[in-house]
Amino acid sequence: MPESAANLPRGFRLYRGAATLAGAVGWPWFYWRLRSRGFGESFRPRLGLDLPILPACPGQQKIWLHGVSVGEIAGAEPLVRELERLAPKTCLYLSTGTETGQAVARRLYAPSHPVFYYPLDLPWTVRRYLDHIRPSVYVALETEIWPNFLLAAKKRGVKLVLLNGRLTEKSLRGYLKFNTYLKYIINIFDIIAASSAEDARRFAALGADPAKVAVTGNTKFERRSNPAAQAQAADFRERLAFQGAPVMLAASTHPGEEEIVLTAYQALRRPYPALHLLLAPRHPERAPAVAHLLHEAGIPCQFWRALKNGEGRREAAVIIDTVGDLFALYSLADVIFVGGSLIPHGGQNILEPAAWGKVPLYGPHLANFRAARQLLEEAAAGIEVTDVPSLIRAGRYCLEQPEEIYRRGQAGLAALNTHQGAAARQAKLLLGLLAGDDAAYEGNMGLVNEKGIFS
Repeated sequence: MPESAANLPRGFRLYRGAATLAGAVGWPWFYWRLRSRGFGESFRPRLGLDLPILPACPGQQKIWLHGVSVGEIAGAEPLVRELERLAPKTCLYLSTGTETGQAVARRLYAPSHPVFYYPLDLPWTVRRYLDHIRPSVYVALETEIWPNFLLAAKKRGVKLVLLNGRLTEKSLRGYLKFNTYLKYIINIFDIIAASSAEDARRFAALGADPAKVAVTGNTKFERRSNPAAQAQAADFRERLAFQGAPVMLAASTHPGEEEIVLTAYQALRRPYPALHLLLAPRHPERAPAVAHLLHEAGIPCQFWRALKNGEGRREAAVIIDTVGDLFALYSLADVIFVGGSLIPHGGQNILEPAAWGKVPLYGPHLANFRAARQLLEEAAAGIEVTDVPSLIRAGRYCLEQPEEIYRRGQAGLAALNTHQGAAARQAKLLLGLLAGDDAAYEGNMGLVNEKGIFS
């Protein structure tokens, strides 16, 4: 596929021109935005000024996996482990677009695999990265679609794969307004591995070549409790020293949700005065603002980072101001609310608490996790809440009916365990692509059941 501007759709030429202009004049704003959020490490790498230091990979195949932030890059762990098992000599590289995602990627994958920042989608930065790394296969996780990068990679003969592909109905309606342009971009990929048959149908409606679309499931379904996570959970339990007291965990919360959680927590403390609160904002840099909310509500609190550094726990409320710890913390809680769902954000990963046999509470806005919601609700292993009263009722139910909650949580875990195997299917696709085996992914649409999930 040529990179010459004369052969590109008009929409792409406009995008390239806008990206070039934004890169030339917008870098001070980019730097200010990072610094205003307490970041800055990613500034030079993302502009292509500092290239990643890579170990030698002589004569070996290179797979570059990119996930924008925490959820995507952590959700890729089952795939990384499967590739390590099946192709130990293949060089794996991982990148993220955010500094919080970078911290998680380093903890999970470094130093075994290089971890670095993804370049901004500017023509000169993507060229520098691609000429430096020279990947055999590039993998975009979920719906990370950057046109300049994809086109430059295609020109260099890189095989392009979209894994864990998700496309909501709302997104599809918006994208169809730019159908001609997006049809061109989406077909730059060699393989589109959709999370479900429903996602696959939407990609086809957007114009993806059906021959390129496979349904593999989503590796986020495979985020299960493991010995490392269990050891981490035991360490956290000792540090927090709850001593059998009940715990409420509000995870991945967004502005507008913390106030609802705090009101419900105070109401639940009346019948359960020993109830503890772990409050984990989706963006850890918001921890001081969240602490201010607790102060205004008259709830003394501490920061989790201080407890990890040796400070003793004195207060009933702890704000989780780190990345990479939430999955293990789910194991300690009796009442779990997963945020991004009481506001129209699309939700966060409700399957992580289910992986510990927990029953998550969540709001109605789960457009990005419909398949996960369906899986849990069919097993009666998830509870929707819509406001303060319903969150209080659900919280009391969790605290008053522990045996029933345990039974429902185990049913959810069993349902989750029946949908494993996405990592193995995706690894087969990637290794087949490296070997030039097109048959490795033909016919995968026939492997899903009528609910759009692998049997």
